[in-house]
Amino acid sequence: RNCHRGHARCSGPLGVARCSSRRISSCERNKHSHKMVSQLIPMDQIPTALRPHVKQMIELAGSEETFVIIALTAAVALIVVISVVALSSKGKQKAPVFLSNERVPVPLIDKVSLSHDTRRFRFGLPTKDHVLGLPVGQHFTLYAPNVQGVVKGEWNGRPDLEAEETEIERKYTPTTGDHEKGYFDLVIKVYKKGEKPQFPDGGKMSQYLDSLEVGKDTIDIKGPVGRVNYKGFGQFLIGRKELPKKKNIGMMAGGTGITPMLQMIAAVLRNPADNSKLSLLYANQTEDDILVRQELEELAKENPDRFKVWYTVDRPAEHWKYSSGFITTEMIQEHLPSPGPDTIMLMCGPPPMVRFACQANLDKLGYAKEDQVAF
Repeated sequence: RNCHRGHARCSGPLGVARCSSRRISSCERNKHSHKMVSQLIPMDQIPTALRPHVKQMIELAGSEETFVIIALTAAVALIVVISVVALSSKGKQKAPVFLSNERVPVPLIDKVSLSHDTRRFRFGLPTKDHVLGLPVGQHFTLYAPNVQGVVKGEWNGRPDLEAEETEIERKYTPTTGDHEKGYFDLVIKVYKKGEKPQFPDGGKMSQYLDSLEVGKDTIDIKGPVGRVNYKGFGQFLIGRKELPKKKNIGMMAGGTGITPMLQMIAAVLRNPADNSKLSLLYANQTEDDILVRQELEELAKENPDRFKVWYTVDRPAEHWKYSSGFITTEMIQEHLPSPGPDTIMLMCGPPPMVRFACQANLDKLGYAKEDQVAF
């Protein structure tokens, strides 16, 4: 009713195909546009609160055709975006996680001898898509039947504190991570009874593992357990305490204590965006006792600016080019990062080594207690 009178009327489909030479007012054009939209989508089907906005958009578009084209283009674009997001989400679905703090059996699917006394045990997960689900820095528990020593009530010449137990449990860290699906690996040194006079009984768990038959036997596992959790990018969670971000990660390991170190080293080096600097001092009795040496040296060779490894052994062979003897302050100063707020020192090995060779020397050199972390 507010349109100016006297304008020529338009004719043709939708009133826009044929018009007189006189210009149609914006009011009349809007009236035609509203009529077309109402034919496509009856206005009474549009929520009352949105009707003024729909009319305003038509007016801003300038014509019914433009409005329809814009609306259809936006709808198609929205469908494309939703489809891409859905496909992307489907492609990035998280792998099923195996560990759930419940005790469950896992089958032995492969066993390889790495040396005369070292084995790599591979255990299968429920499907080829499963990951173990072990946070970096943590471990799990294995269970095995208990056995009697050569002398009842003793094990390797000492009182057997587990003598009355029906089963034993030991904690282990795998050498594989969640980038490998369908299985996990353990590298274990097998201590067989009778091989060394000082160890007449050998190792309880390692001998049990070595007795398992591939494709036939299982072993019970439970986890994750442990207070160390490496979140990546130099961020550590120790128990419930989050430490300040660290740039330098120093490590001291003895014997089989290398496995949690290898787990962390591999996790850091797999991520090119993690700029943490890694240094390892690894102690053993002899050169032949060094576990996963090939893996360590390959990682050091491939990442010379990110990871360095140094060895010390109690009984070095001729031409041994590394250190000898127990870990000393001099070894720490020469091969590990200096104390400071950006440094953390990780330790894993026999308790006497951790206490007297690692922690005592770190104290002498001024490393903060909270930055000394033993697995």
